[in-house]
Amino acid sequence: TKNLTLEEMDLVFIDSVWAFSTPWLPSWLNSWLPLSKRTRKVLPVGSLEAGGTAQNTADLPATALLHARSTCNNRIYKATSSVAWQVRWESRLDGAKAVEEIRNERGAAETETAALLLARKKSSGLEGVSGTENRQTVRPPEQISGDKKTVDCSPQKQTSTEKGQGLAQAGTTVSGVIPELTDTEELKLEEMLVAQKEIREQLSGVLGHFGAPIRYAFAYGSGVYKQAGYGAGSKPMVDLIFAVSHPDHWHALNISQNRAHYSFMGTLGSNAVAFVQNRMGAGVYYNAFVELNGMMVKYGVVSMDALSSDLLNWDSLYLAGRMHKPTLTLRRDPLMRITKQVNLTHAVRAALLLLPKNFTAVELFQTIAGLSFAGDFRMKLGGENPNKVHNIVDAQMPLFKTRYSSIIEGLPNLEFIGSELLQQDMNARVRASMLRKMPNNFYDQLVRQGRRAGAKLPPGLGAETVNTERLVAMANVDALTRKAIEAIVARPALTQSAKGILSSGLTKSIAYMYAKNSKYRGAEQS
Repeated sequence: TKNLTLEEMDLVFIDSVWAFSTPWLPSWLNSWLPLSKRTRKVLPVGSLEAGGTAQNTADLPATALLHARSTCNNRIYKATSSVAWQVRWESRLDGAKAVEEIRNERGAAETETAALLLARKKSSGLEGVSGTENRQTVRPPEQISGDKKTVDCSPQKQTSTEKGQGLAQAGTTVSGVIPELTDTEELKLEEMLVAQKEIREQLSGVLGHFGAPIRYAFAYGSGVYKQAGYGAGSKPMVDLIFAVSHPDHWHALNISQNRAHYSFMGTLGSNAVAFVQNRMGAGVYYNAFVELNGMMVKYGVVSMDALSSDLLNWDSLYLAGRMHKPTLTLRRDPLMRITKQVNLTHAVRAALLLLPKNFTAVELFQTIAGLSFAGDFRMKLGGENPNKVHNIVDAQMPLFKTRYSSIIEGLPNLEFIGSELLQQDMNARVRASMLRKMPNNFYDQLVRQGRRAGAKLPPGLGAETVNTERLVAMANVDALTRKAIEAIVARPALTQSAKGILSSGLTKSIAYMYAKNSKYRGAEQS
């Protein structure tokens, strides 16, 4: 998947989710399964939007999509199948080979980071052309010639300059390229990458402490990336997430090895722990205040299925929202690389529904970072720093820019019109098409909020085109969007916090809430 662009991910993702979820079916049978049983509209950026079109696969006939898949079979579907089988194979690696894989991935990540910095420095000397000029893109799968629909998957070059000229002809003033990082931001980014390398080495030792198999792991929060408002001597707890294949089996192994990490729940056994994990909250089971390798950590265990579903469907936005902010990947997973990109694209599109026509990069990233805090009761009851969103973006701005630059460039309805100013296309049909690409749960919640506001929105999948056009035409669509996100976040955030009493115990839970409340009071006083 390294060589696939965002445009190619449109076609890759539809098949990758299905191939991964049904690996026991032979490929010839899987190819004939109806498309209605696959993911509906979770395409990130892409081929369906390239060239200025705003068509969604949900609007295409099934025969056209089947023809698209067969036409692109040799080029894309084989790569997708290899990803699914690679995921299954990696789960069977023995300990020695897994260590070697981690080392290779770490080296690859450092090489990619160094190449990114070098490319940014070199691109500053180019005259109005971005570093993606020679990037291969995919033409829209649907090209209409009369009444006949044909599919073309041949590569086509499209430069940022050409994209900017196209929007300029439509009456929009654009710069044509994504602004480069300033010298101060470049220096700040290099410092962050050095610190990131050091903490990755420390956390690699933490992962080595666990004998139970971990499929995918990442670190997040103030313990990994500095946030404004923390003193130089403060050492926040490091937050970790372990995605595993079978939570009950994983907890059984971990309880036998690390019984002290668990509260009284460990005495009840792995089945009870897995039950609490899966049936309460957002599907995550945390063990907090665990000292490993000289670090105080809080690690959460989640199933791969639950994590992937939250990233794609926004079931709770609990982990998906945390992954909108910069995270540090400690153990990679091929399929997760695609789902993460889909989640980030969802975040940008949701932010566009909340923002006006013109806005700054800071406003965009603050809106994205604040999605997972909307509806969180801790923000209202003094359980979290009220300035947390501002602190995150202010201290991690270079990371946000590098994280979202390719997504911003890939969206045809969003463009930089200055060094820090962006503009989105407010055309109702364009915004309705964007809304149809949002996660199912978000769409359902937004429709529910629209009906409460008095909009006549018919039920059924066939009414999506009408519903989305009516929703984006409402003057208060931004307020409805915020209410929809709050409805997604509120209940899982509350039940997940209540679950902390079971997973961490009463004493640790009180200590954790006291620490959070101290940050709240400190922010109020300042």
